Amino acid sequence: MKILVVAGGQGTKLWPYSRQDKPKQFQPIIGEVSAYQFCIETLLTAYPAEDIFVSTKHKFIKYISEQSPQIPLKNYIVEPDIALDRGPGEGLAFLRLSMLFPDEPVFYVQGDMVREPGEKFIEMIKAAEKIVAETGCYITGGVKATGPNMGADYLELGDSVENDAVEAYRLAKFHYRKKTLRETRDLVENFRVVTHWNHLCWYPTKIIEAYKKHRPDWYEALMKIKDAFDKPGEQEAIRAIYETMEKGPTEDVTRKIMDSGEAVVILLPFKNTDVGTWESVREFDADDDENHFDANVVAVDTSGTLVKARRKDKLVAVAGLKNMVVVDSDDALLVVPKDDIDKIKDIQALLKDTNNTRYL
Repeated sequence: MKILVVAGGQGTKLWPYSRQDKPKQFQPIIGEVSAYQFCIETLLTAYPAEDIFVSTKHKFIKYISEQSPQIPLKNYIVEPDIALDRGPGEGLAFLRLSMLFPDEPVFYVQGDMVREPGEKFIEMIKAAEKIVAETGCYITGGVKATGPNMGADYLELGDSVENDAVEAYRLAKFHYRKKTLRETRDLVENFRVVTHWNHLCWYPTKIIEAYKKHRPDWYEALMKIKDAFDKPGEQEAIRAIYETMEKGPTEDVTRKIMDSGEAVVILLPFKNTDVGTWESVREFDADDDENHFDANVVAVDTSGTLVKARRKDKLVAVAGLKNMVVVDSDDALLVVPKDDIDKIKDIQALLKDTNNTRYL
């Protein structure tokens, strides 16, 4: 079993902490260490560093080496600094692993998530390896649905799969997120579904075969990249090929695999937090007033509010705040109602238009 940690995303929704030159996965958004570092430290409790590979961009190599010095340099799978969503970059990582370990399964880990307790996460990885070996099926993760979530895809469960460590089921049907609340509520209330949390485990050779079947344009480019590996001018050649690839999510391939009927869903036995928005950070550790304070805060009549500050010796005094987000970084202060958190992208667009890109 090999572990692939993916850490090449930008995390624009967590501005002003997450920046173009140092995105969220390398920032201490929750706790004292970054989500990436926490992930690596958890994995190292059960797997040797030689079995852990990291997929990232060139510009983030310095953070990988600083925050996970145990991982050998040869285990870095580096994609060009071009934003193409996850499909091309993860295809490059799976290609490299398929060449190095064609007969070993790989467990895919997103490096920007927090999973607690770590022991349960390790149990899930070992269970996934066992199920892959016994069934040959593609593995993914799911969480029991407690209500309609418009931002989630759903997995319909079939027959149970025997395993002593986790609760697992054959995947009966993949349900892409619905367009209306009524459709989503009907799905959750009338079908045996769980929300989809991608924790992929499968053979990298089979994943590359799926790229060939479902995204032949990506596959063709990856085969050209394969021919460029370990040859003079490798990086320049890879970049020239990579920048011709169409932008798109890995789900263009994996969703089709899950539709094939040869997939298993493991219900995640741990708390999995996608550190993707300031609201997810607030919800991770909210107090009785639904506040999350990661700063030296004095609060009066305040609820549903997140306050985070880089400097712990700086007092942040708030009063009368309801459902607000207050984030103070080294060079920027964000104050926005929680319900308008999507306006962060408008702020970023304005900064770009006014040549204030040093804050991005």
